[in-house]
Amino acid sequence: MEEICTECHFDESATPPREVPAALASLKIEISDSIRSIPGEELRRRPAPTVWSPVEYLGHLRESMAFHRWLIERAVSEDNPHIPAVDPDKSVAQAEYVNADPDELLTQFDRRIRRLCEALTSLDEAAAVRTLTLDHRRVAVALVAGSAWHECHHHLRDIRRIGRLE
Repeated sequence: MEEICTECHFDESATPPREVPAALASLKIEISDSIRSIPGEELRRRPAPTVWSPVEYLGHLRESMAFHRWLIERAVSEDNPHIPAVDPDKSVAQAEYVNADPDELLTQFDRRIRRLCEALTSLDEAAAVRTLTLDHRRVAVALVAGSAWHECHHHLRDIRRIGRLE
């Protein structure tokens, strides 16, 4: 996790966890609307071999929201759990999101956003400062929450750009 994105300039360190559920709910609608407005053939088109298609970004976001919730739950229930890094490119390829049904992915994405928001709204101030070690870097739950917001914010831009909605 980076705190300030060099591409979109989102600052995860300035994100209070209590603001994340409302932001995610809004972004979920924007992402869903964007995916639904991209024609089928464009949904699966990669603009370059190393750049995901819009449906692959959606699959990644589906996974990412569950992963962020899991990280928060681990940090709240354990003392500084150590979590190895995840390779998102490998995960997206293994899941074959390029061939997935976009409506099913949207339904799963919606459910995972709701579950993450429920976890975030249940956090108190003590939980927000709990930590975990992610790939040898100690991070607070508040930063994990901000990272989920950033993922949706950043990849919405990617989906719109590749789907030619911008």
